[in-house]
Amino acid sequence: MEEKSQLYNSFLECFPIEKLGEMPLEKYTNLNKDNSFCYWLESKTETIGSIWGGSAYKFGIFRHKKETSQDNGKYNHDEEYSWSARLGETASEAYETVRRCIVEIANYACENNWEKIESLEKKAMWPVVVWKIAYLYSNQQLPPFFNREDWLIPIAKHLGMANADNSSRAALYSFIMGKRGDKDFWQFNEELQNVIKMQQQSQKQHVWLYAPGEGAKLWSNCLANNWIRLGWDKIEDISGFTSKEEIKNRLQSIHARPESSFMNDSLALWEFANVMKDGDIVYVKKGTNKIIGRGIVQGDYFFEDALSTFRHVRRINWTHKGEWDYDNLVQKTLTDISKHPDFVKDLDELVVNEQNHPTATTELPARQYWWLVASPKVCTFSDINIGDTQEFTLLNENGRKRNIYQNSLDAKKGDLVICYTSTPTLQVTALGEICKDTDEKYLYFRKTEHLLNPIDYATIRDTDELQNMECMTGGGRGTLFKLTEDEYEILMEIIRKENPILLVNTIQKYSDKDFLNEVFMHEHELKRLQSLLSMKKNIILQGAPGVGKTFTAERLAFTLMGVKDLNRIEKIQFHQNYSYEDFVMGYKPNGSGGFDLRPGCFYKFCKKAQNNPDKDFFFIIDEINRGNLSKIFGELLMLIESSYRGSEHAIKLAYQDELFAVPENLHIIGMMNTADRSLAMIDYALRRRFSFFDMKPGFTTNGFKAYQSKLASEGMKKIVDGIVALNEVIKKDDSLGEGFCIGHSYFCNQETATEEWLENIIEYDIEPMLREYWFDDKDKYSTQINLLREQLK
Repeated sequence: MEEKSQLYNSFLECFPIEKLGEMPLEKYTNLNKDNSFCYWLESKTETIGSIWGGSAYKFGIFRHKKETSQDNGKYNHDEEYSWSARLGETASEAYETVRRCIVEIANYACENNWEKIESLEKKAMWPVVVWKIAYLYSNQQLPPFFNREDWLIPIAKHLGMANADNSSRAALYSFIMGKRGDKDFWQFNEELQNVIKMQQQSQKQHVWLYAPGEGAKLWSNCLANNWIRLGWDKIEDISGFTSKEEIKNRLQSIHARPESSFMNDSLALWEFANVMKDGDIVYVKKGTNKIIGRGIVQGDYFFEDALSTFRHVRRINWTHKGEWDYDNLVQKTLTDISKHPDFVKDLDELVVNEQNHPTATTELPARQYWWLVASPKVCTFSDINIGDTQEFTLLNENGRKRNIYQNSLDAKKGDLVICYTSTPTLQVTALGEICKDTDEKYLYFRKTEHLLNPIDYATIRDTDELQNMECMTGGGRGTLFKLTEDEYEILMEIIRKENPILLVNTIQKYSDKDFLNEVFMHEHELKRLQSLLSMKKNIILQGAPGVGKTFTAERLAFTLMGVKDLNRIEKIQFHQNYSYEDFVMGYKPNGSGGFDLRPGCFYKFCKKAQNNPDKDFFFIIDEINRGNLSKIFGELLMLIESSYRGSEHAIKLAYQDELFAVPENLHIIGMMNTADRSLAMIDYALRRRFSFFDMKPGFTTNGFKAYQSKLASEGMKKIVDGIVALNEVIKKDDSLGEGFCIGHSYFCNQETATEEWLENIIEYDIEPMLREYWFDDKDKYSTQINLLREQLK
């Protein structure tokens, strides 16, 4: 409420009523927009009263970027401006009429003379502009609704006005504001807005015309996956935008074209996410003369990050597929055709009622489901980008037909595919579709999704409902195996449990600013860390306890990803018994009394990163120097080096005849405690493969100072000053040094700084540490702990 009131007042400060008569044309309309009267009317104040859309001629005169051609005598133009011809021969004449009208509207609004304003509706500007100006200069005596049919009449009827349909705008406004009583202006407006929303929600379903890419190139994908998709991928998730104006501004920023309106683009995105609703009808078109499908919207908008393009998605239940001729279809990607009932009726008769469409089929063909096997020696699904196609030969190297040859011949365009990578990977790694009917030589496959978390074959093998899958009962040899619909659904349940569709607001954005607010590090240190990790691939954060190494490692990964995506982070902790078998691969006992070869956590995480080459992954190892590093890493000691990443440097693993490589998009972050004397120094062969970054106490950072200021505790300030002084003593001590300084983490994550909390930190955290530091110098220990205790008094 307060923000709206401030915006209302900001407009009046920028355009005071006494200055309107002097406002120059350049101030009224310009291409820079931030300071123009028209920009404020339509965009800047949209959240307190929208007149979005329509032609720029609604303002009477506007500045254009290019000279506009004449339009049947209705409009005049010069090199800078376009205007309605009835306003004058020149831009100056036209604007003079507009300016006089603005002054009259504003003055009448101050007097609450709505009848006079209504008489000015067609003098220079469109009615919505006239009443938006009146609203802004009415001293909050007009509601912010300017469309008579869609807004004013429904609101007046809801409030009890009997003859609303035949009433003037002035009468409608007077009646509505008469119902305000003593309510706050903005609260009353919000109640009226809710009336509109409820009425819109109760209205019949919208009908949409949709183009699935240029030349309908996405149609088979949309049909196979029961969805429709929009592009404009650089803008990413639009669920957080509150208006078309925000989307437009984002598009202008992304494309560095502040002069472009992006009107159709922003409208399509806004309506796709906010206006389209569950139950709406969607007609699919190809070009401007064919309808190729019909469906019903199911569920809300979501942004599918796993797709490489066209990632704005709505789920659809398809009801019809075919080809129906219909001339002069609009060229826009998405159009709400609900306001054209005759057009909608034509489409319903053409498609639903099965008239005049000999090439159409009103029932979709039965979809089939397949289990596609690829040997990593021949093809890995991770090598195929999302949207790319792959040909699988149906003949072996001797020209003979492969096993279960008939399955491949039965596969049809639009069939759905589970992608399985065979020995030694043994994982479901991707999803796809048959993108073209099979011929006698090739199976044509398109990849539709990476699996961020591949599914082990053992999980599928141990699922009771999948024991009769053809790939299990048929001996396991072959390329393409049939799946029943039930088997496919069960497999998808297993896949989606580990790889859920990313719905609205499931992944939070994360910036450098977020990092510096949480981690208490200087900005130049963050930049250095990001640079080291990007170039070297492997870093170790070293420092004393309490400097936030573990917390920093995860947040550092977030900054490089740009989001808080825990699916791309794996965290483990080394210890003395940690082995190669745990980390890479080894034999583990099974339930039958024997042993199975099982992949370790690092091996599986490498495969996960390899299956998603367009994303960064981060393997975090706490207490990295507690393990026997040469024993744990084994032959991977070479492969983790940045210059030996990727498949061209693959080597065979110890336990099986498999070429294995550490992918380039995987980063390793280790943490090492420099204050623990019981730990051995890190292996020198491994040391040269990591960059080492010293983590220091963050008491002097801007982030910690802001946190300390928020707590507003004099006691904490004294203790922190005491710790800073103590750290200087520790740094100068020959037996200790900077690696033993006391970190800031002991004092973090508090809402209030109580005396008891500070006493507990000194007695139970700091004192035992100092006693260990100076176990052979009790006088020094006593002196330093007593100095800290003095700060508590």
